[in-house]
Amino acid sequence: MAADTEEPAFYETLIWSEAEPDGDLLDPPLSRADVVAALLRIADGEGLPAVSVARLTSELGPAGRSVPSHVRYLGDLEDLLIDGVLAELVLPEPKPGQWQADLRTAALELRAAIARHPWFPSLTFRRPLFGPHALDWLDHIMTVAEGAGLPIAEAAAYAGIVTGHVLGAAMCEAEEREMQRRRAGDRTNHEVHNVLQEFLGGIVTSGRYPAFSRFLQAGAQHLTPDESFEISLDALLAGLALRASGRTTTE
Repeated sequence: MAADTEEPAFYETLIWSEAEPDGDLLDPPLSRADVVAALLRIADGEGLPAVSVARLTSELGPAGRSVPSHVRYLGDLEDLLIDGVLAELVLPEPKPGQWQADLRTAALELRAAIARHPWFPSLTFRRPLFGPHALDWLDHIMTVAEGAGLPIAEAAAYAGIVTGHVLGAAMCEAEEREMQRRRAGDRTNHEVHNVLQEFLGGIVTSGRYPAFSRFLQAGAQHLTPDESFEISLDALLAGLALRASGRTTTE
């Protein structure tokens, strides 16, 4: 992201601690929703490095003259982007006795939003999640986790584990896609396949990696990223359920 002005520490200025301007009273009129929509267009279409106050002003055309009434710093833009993505989540009311299923639903909903906005995870590790929709997300998954019979501190830990798994998996997948793009270069998929087959064949004949070789020789179908994620998510939730069961029966 492009820097706009000297950035203060997040605790010194936070967009959520200030009253939202009445967009209808600005000249020209400009709502926060309009600002968020423009930021999402820029980030989705051009990537996070393109996001700046100057680029936002340009994107909004004549209404851009009112941008300073809404945002001043890069952190403001990042906070609005984070909350704009989380505003898309549809989180149903928790169902009694179904906390695992509800955590799974929430995790898949967040993953779907990240698929629409692949840049999102990196922002969450450098900005506090204090926006209204971010707090909606945190409150929802903590409420769901409390359904396991956990005290709030442990429910919050469960919520963090699930959220971290979703974000971490998405970041790993993004890095792998970028690695594959760089590795392929100007080569065709067929050329890349041939190079890899030759290399993997050498691994099998070396006899040094028996389990991996059995996997290759079995012609096992590779899982899609979504399939792999759901397996890992289900395993994670099963482990959390086992721990919660032990936690509640020993109290």
